Amino acid sequence: MKFGDLRGILQYVPQFRGRTFVIALDGAVMASENFSNILLNLAVLRSLNVNLVLVHGAACQIESLAKRRGVNLSSRDATGPTDDETLEVALDAITRLGSDVMRDLTALKIRTVTANVITAHAAGIIGGVDQCHTGKMDRVDHEMLEGFLEKEILPLLPPLGYDGGGHTLRMNSDQVAVAVGVALRADKIIFVTDQEPDFGLDLQSARQISADQGDDLLEKAELDQVCAGLRSKLQQAIRACREGVSRVHLINGNRDDALLAELFSNEGIGTMVFADDYRRIRPATPADVDEMLLMMRRAVADEQLVERNKAEVLARLQDYLVMEIDGNVVGVGALHVYAEEKAAELACIYVKDDHEGQGYGRELVETLEEKAKSLGISWLFMLSTQTSAYFASKFSYRESSDLSSMPTDRRQKWEQNGRNARFLVKEL
Repeated sequence: MKFGDLRGILQYVPQFRGRTFVIALDGAVMASENFSNILLNLAVLRSLNVNLVLVHGAACQIESLAKRRGVNLSSRDATGPTDDETLEVALDAITRLGSDVMRDLTALKIRTVTANVITAHAAGIIGGVDQCHTGKMDRVDHEMLEGFLEKEILPLLPPLGYDGGGHTLRMNSDQVAVAVGVALRADKIIFVTDQEPDFGLDLQSARQISADQGDDLLEKAELDQVCAGLRSKLQQAIRACREGVSRVHLINGNRDDALLAELFSNEGIGTMVFADDYRRIRPATPADVDEMLLMMRRAVADEQLVERNKAEVLARLQDYLVMEIDGNVVGVGALHVYAEEKAAELACIYVKDDHEGQGYGRELVETLEEKAKSLGISWLFMLSTQTSAYFASKFSYRESSDLSSMPTDRRQKWEQNGRNARFLVKEL
């Protein structure tokens, strides 16, 4: 591990302390060889005083038990009818699975409890089909769950609900996880699956998806090729975001330390659906300056940027914008305005090395150009030693040999610094 990685991890520890995460575990993940690693990840989170609620599925275990008993399941995951035989198999499989997980958590010194916090009613007839013992959510007893969490007890919730008549109803675990997360006003819901959350997007685009982008994605034909389980989880994630959970993660639980890798890095390893300002560009503040100078140091050493000291940056701080990811500054850019010439210089465009290739630089440039337009700027210029081809091809800047159009004081600085940077211009 690099020291920079450790620094990145430690910035999340105070953010997560005392927060509530709902972890939704697929039955297939719980049957995998990597499940013991997931449990260790949970133990790490508990040691950091993160409040955890586990909601588990059991489709894999139910399917396996039904096969051994020769039972034809009416529905494997409670998204359809649950007949008498399926309910009997489901109860046996869920009970055994819950007992095994309780045993494993106890071995890790994690205090655990299972409780009847889900009140439900029979789903009834849907599309002309009687859903039999499949339930529909009524309410979550969040007061009981909060009481457990206050006593540092981890609630383990099976995909079952109970009605007022004393009947046990089978529930879909993804829907239970969302209902619990919304009721608890959880900070995160994390769906742990047995596969990569592949929605047909390129790797970087798939890292973070807003709820609105998720809606658009669900309408695309390409998603028809995505398995029903992942599609359902995306639908549930969007619903959770719309109902008050700010971030929902989908991760492949078969990857080593998947939970920790997802939570303790800006980009993560899975897909995050978000409803808040996870990623934003905002004006720089005095509190940002030290971090801005620190991350630009390498670019200065490589002669990509002109060296700036703290006083210089503070003197023109209103010119700077920063790209913020999850509360952390990862990029910077500046727009220096020359009002008399109705011109502005695009300057100090930089994105941290470990965030390159995400499109953040493009967002910064486009935002600065929009700012220039709003200020009535007629044309932009920039001085570049190594990125002129990039700005020419991506943003339609052109190299100019006519330095007379450059603002006088800026031209003097250009002549004095000896960098021989190319003069690029763009009409707005």
